[in-house]
Amino acid sequence: MEFFRKQKNKDKKQNLRIISLGGWGKVTQNLFVYQYQDEILVVDCGVGFPDEESPEGDLLVADVDYLVKNQNKIQAIVITHGHEDHYGGLPFVLPKLNRQIPIYAPRLAAALIREKLDEYRQQAKINLIDSRQKVDLGNFHLDFIHMTHSIPDTFSLAIKTPVGTILHISDFKFDWTPVTGSISDVGKLATIGSQGVVCLLSDCLRSEKDGYTLSESMIEDSLEREIRNCQGKVFITTISSNVSRWQQALNVSVKYRRQVALVGRSIEKIFKIATRLGYLKIPKGILVPTKKINGLPKQEISLFVAGSQAQKGSALERITAGEFREIQIEPGDKVIFSSPDYIPGTQLAIHKLIDELSRLGATVSYSDILDDLHVSGHAAQGELSLMISLTRPNFLVPIGGAFRQMRQYAILAQKMGYFEEQIILPDRNDTLEITAAGQVKLGPRISRKTHLVKSKSRKRRKYRRK
Repeated sequence: MEFFRKQKNKDKKQNLRIISLGGWGKVTQNLFVYQYQDEILVVDCGVGFPDEESPEGDLLVADVDYLVKNQNKIQAIVITHGHEDHYGGLPFVLPKLNRQIPIYAPRLAAALIREKLDEYRQQAKINLIDSRQKVDLGNFHLDFIHMTHSIPDTFSLAIKTPVGTILHISDFKFDWTPVTGSISDVGKLATIGSQGVVCLLSDCLRSEKDGYTLSESMIEDSLEREIRNCQGKVFITTISSNVSRWQQALNVSVKYRRQVALVGRSIEKIFKIATRLGYLKIPKGILVPTKKINGLPKQEISLFVAGSQAQKGSALERITAGEFREIQIEPGDKVIFSSPDYIPGTQLAIHKLIDELSRLGATVSYSDILDDLHVSGHAAQGELSLMISLTRPNFLVPIGGAFRQMRQYAILAQKMGYFEEQIILPDRNDTLEITAAGQVKLGPRISRKTHLVKSKSRKRRKYRRK
């Protein structure tokens, strides 16, 4: 009789726990843990960026002691897309685990992860994902949903568990005219919604903005306006992984007969990878090495430069400081920041860099004076409402934004008819519990820390500057 009681308790459904090791109410450091019984699924493993330059390090990484203690339970790590705040923590996390954990990632993210791990002399088994496949990992049954964002190959997850289906909607927007790739799979979202969704975890970064986020395709006209009449060199900087933005900058440079030099290791890397995978189309003969640009007329030069977030030691910061032998900023040159919403911790450094560029006589175009040099990769209120309407979840949890943005998401959902108790706003060290009855509630709080670490690329740049 005792055996049968134990067997009955073993078969009884337990709660699903969701932990944000990066911390709820954070834009970066995306690292989510889904735990059911003795099985763990990790979604994303990103880094953050400190507010101030520190000799101790230039990246923030979540404390993963919980994963270390429970590493035998980890079924896999799934990476949703190729932005560093979603995969950049892997070189710091994987060595702490004493066994090889399967990694699942889209094609572009997988290539970037391999390059990143290679910098740290690490290797990992990476399984490619696409929207046509399903993956079974113990009690977690994964379906992948293609979404548009500011980088190709972005996916969200439908996680089917014994307590119901959870939708993990990472960074996204609904871009109906994307520069690269296809539109978001709204049909699949609607189908999953019709089958029943217990909880939607949704990107909320632009929940303060009404309407819809503009398409990436409109940026090309803005770049053309900025380049058309410039008689000096043109410097263009954006997040290095923004493949569509580089394609548009290439298109405009070709139109105005400018040759292009790539400046910065991160840009060289993304060009190599994106070209190999077919996401970038580079016209023959347009690229020139930096050592040859001084032999060209200034009005025939475009420089694609790393360092849009004013990172210490980045190519743009070094050029501005006069530490780059082949390239100088001169009066008549133009610097275009086709940059995203400020990443937390970078705004002060960016403004200081713009000050220095202006002192050198360059014309600087940036988002504080021109609002059409960048479009966000994140959904505004109209798209957030559409996501909720398509998926029709019983409960909502905003992620990927600061707490004020989580609050605005809650207000939006209430306007759509959701009750306050259906919208969960976990704070910092909270956990979530999804019960066998399909109820979502706050779980026990955990102790959560963040570590400051040094990136390999920073060490290399400092060495080169000596």
